[in-house]
Amino acid sequence: MVTPASRLLGLTLILAYILCGLVTGLIVKDLADELSVVISLWYRFLFSLPLLFGVALYQRGVRDWLQVTNKPVMTIRVMFGFMGIVFWFLSVRTIPLGQATALFQSSVLFITMFSPLLLGERVGIYRGAAVVLGLAGIFLITEAYQEPPSWGIIFALISAIAGSGLSIALRKLGKSEVPATVASIYNGSGFIVISMVLVIVPSFWMLPSADQMFRLVILGVVASLLQICMTTAYRYSEAVVVSSMRYLQVLGAGILGYIVFDEVPSHIQLIGAAIIVGSCMFIVLREFQLSRKSS
Repeated sequence: MVTPASRLLGLTLILAYILCGLVTGLIVKDLADELSVVISLWYRFLFSLPLLFGVALYQRGVRDWLQVTNKPVMTIRVMFGFMGIVFWFLSVRTIPLGQATALFQSSVLFITMFSPLLLGERVGIYRGAAVVLGLAGIFLITEAYQEPPSWGIIFALISAIAGSGLSIALRKLGKSEVPATVASIYNGSGFIVISMVLVIVPSFWMLPSADQMFRLVILGVVASLLQICMTTAYRYSEAVVVSSMRYLQVLGAGILGYIVFDEVPSHIQLIGAAIIVGSCMFIVLREFQLSRKSS
């Protein structure tokens, strides 16, 4: 049962999740001209592990902290998660922060598109119309009517599609697995993969400066806090609240991009972002209404 106290805690966790997402985007973009994607990812995974491992060990004990029952879906979660974060880093480095965030948050549109095939869920006329409207928003925010999409936009869209696959995998894992264990396995796997890349291509390696290392430590810690806050928020607040409020990150990213990086979106891009957010929120609210009716 959701009480006023749990709602307040859930709201706090959601706001913390949004803040962590904004800080992550800022640091990744700030380091874009200083460090390669490979180095940024390696340190991001490395510094996220201590907190995630600690939470998983505390919750499950030494014997079971990395135990999962649905290994095939866990593998899919790792693959989509890794693909999503790589292309997310690439997109943030090359296009405005607000634009990249809005495109990444459009993953709900792709979840709705893929759910009949992957989850066997029926998509009615209302959600179907919202998907079409959201795709129109993507067309506007990318200004695809003027010129072919840039690589940064392509990276952001791939990240959103990967994010939709990730969300579908997490839906399935949420029924049987512990979130801290899932996050630990994913981040540990990411660290191993990037380490293998550095071993195979040692020319990618470079030692960051003290200032860069400080920002990388923050990046890793914030990334782990983001995952913990997001998964825990669902325990203390309605899913529709968590899913809807995360779109505040689009507004926050646009404001921070303007203040910190002097990124000024066009009126068409603002309209496209508003359409994407609006259509995604409609889909979230519609799914909530349908789930309440079925229960």
